[in-house]
Amino acid sequence: MKKAHLSVLIVGLGSLLLVGCGDDSGGDSGLVSPSDPNALSQVLVIPGAQRVQGQPPTGSGAPDAPVISGGADLETISGEQAVIEVGYESPSGYVDCYVQVIGADDYFLISVPSTETTGTIQIPVNIPANVASGVFDFYTCISGDNGGVSNPIRTGVGVTYPSNPGGGGDVICASDDPSIGAIIPCPNGASLDFCIDQGSSSCYYSIGGNRVECGNCLADTNVIASCAERAVAMCF
Repeated sequence: MKKAHLSVLIVGLGSLLLVGCGDDSGGDSGLVSPSDPNALSQVLVIPGAQRVQGQPPTGSGAPDAPVISGGADLETISGEQAVIEVGYESPSGYVDCYVQVIGADDYFLISVPSTETTGTIQIPVNIPANVASGVFDFYTCISGDNGGVSNPIRTGVGVTYPSNPGGGGDVICASDDPSIGAIIPCPNGASLDFCIDQGSSSCYYSIGGNRVECGNCLADTNVIASCAERAVAMCF
């Protein structure tokens, strides 16, 4: 019976390690993956914006349409705010701004009319605390009061899901960051936690005050099996 338990638990540990080393989707952790544009779009908040089903307009190509610039990549943290900055020139000012998570089935409509013919538009985007680490892109354009639609700009956004592990700022553990994987319960009532030291690329399992070092599992996947077996031994 004990051997059967060991086999099942080793499989679980192998799956956990694969998640920790290469999957930022959040799995069943309740996190929203930036790689899922529809799910991400549903949780993002742009204050004062209206959510519209469908696709935003494309550039009209009209000679009197607004021209916009910007699109510098952004880095933010889950639970904080990213700001898209758009520089514009338009003989008729602008009426609406359109922002979409590229790949989503909806977009944000922001009606902030201005008669200014040149300037900068700042669009704040609230990133909820349940967004996992990952990257995605925004599509942004504006329209003038003459109906002309500007060229679009693309803004890349990198999101980092924060963690607060006791081992230091470079260490991420499943108990602190659910996107790393799940905590594995042991038959003895304890649980195994999986951690990655981003500074050294080393991984380890911990249970109570004990720890099993896996070595550089990000570079050498061959260490997975032996490390999992040694970690399982602490469960009994």
